[in-house]
Amino acid sequence: MSRPRRSEQSREALIEAGMNQLAQYGYHGTGIKQILDEVKVPKGSFYNYFDSKEAFVAEIIEHYASQVFDELVRFVDSTRDQLTAMDQLKAIYAYMMNKYEALGFRQTCLIGSIAAEIGSSSERCQKAMSEAVNLWCQHITELVAEAQRDGDVRADLPPHELAHLIWSVWEGSLLRMKLEGSSESGRKVLRLLLDQLLPPV
Repeated sequence: MSRPRRSEQSREALIEAGMNQLAQYGYHGTGIKQILDEVKVPKGSFYNYFDSKEAFVAEIIEHYASQVFDELVRFVDSTRDQLTAMDQLKAIYAYMMNKYEALGFRQTCLIGSIAAEIGSSSERCQKAMSEAVNLWCQHITELVAEAQRDGDVRADLPPHELAHLIWSVWEGSLLRMKLEGSSESGRKVLRLLLDQLLPPV
C-alpha cells in the first residue's frame, strides 16, 4: 500500500488539531495561526487546503460527526445481543456522560458548543451541524422505534420526535454541566427522561 501524500497527511493533521482547539477554546477563541504552528504547516499553505476558516470549521464538524457516529454504531453493534434497545440508549448516554466528566467538562459536544457560539451566522457551518444532528437523530430514532416495539417506550409519539427530544435534552444537559462543572444535574435530567418520561404510562 502506498503512503499517503504529504498534503493529505497535513490536511488530516490540521483537521485533528483544529478539532482539539475548537473543543477547548471555541470558534472565536481558536486562531488559524496556533493550529498551523502546532502542525508545523507554513501560514501561506493553509489556503491550499481550505478556502476559509468557515470552510475549515465546517469540515471539522463533518469529521467530528463521522467519528462520533462511527463510535455509536460500533457500540450498538457490540451490545445488540446483550442489551435491549432501551438499555442501549441508557448505556450510550451513560458512556458519554462518563467521558465528558473525565475531561472535567472542559470539552463537551463540539457541535453543541459551536452552535451555541455562532448560531446560524455561518451558513456553511450551520449546514454541517444540521447534517450531523440529523445523522445522530436518525440512528437514535431506530433505537427508539425498536424500544417502542419492545414496549419499553411510549408509543403515542413518533420515534423521530422522541429522538430529537432526547438530543435536545442531552445538549441542554451538557451546557448546564459545563456551567456547573458537575454531572449531578445532567444525570438527574437524563434519569428523569429515560426512566420516567419515555416509558409507557
